[in-house]
Amino acid sequence: MRLINRSKQSPIGRRACDAALAAQHAKYGDYGRQKHQTNYTVEVDGMKVTVEVVNRATSYVATAMIGVRKLRNLPAQAH
Repeated sequence: MRLINRSKQSPIGRRACDAALAAQHAKYGDYGRQKHQTNYTVEVDGMKVTVEVVNRATSYVATAMIGVRKLRNLPAQAH
């Protein structure tokens, strides 16, 4: 099972994602349910960071929710 950290820009986000991935792997092991999303709230240096972990077929992907998310294609934006 690969543990993928999508927060490479921010050092706080990187550490929060590492902690969330460790918790996810301890909870589900190598065989978590696919296409399942779990949100974690991790405290790093006194700052609470929300981390979204998505189970994929062969990996866990963590993304820190710091700042604004990019919403490229919303279903409601049909022109």
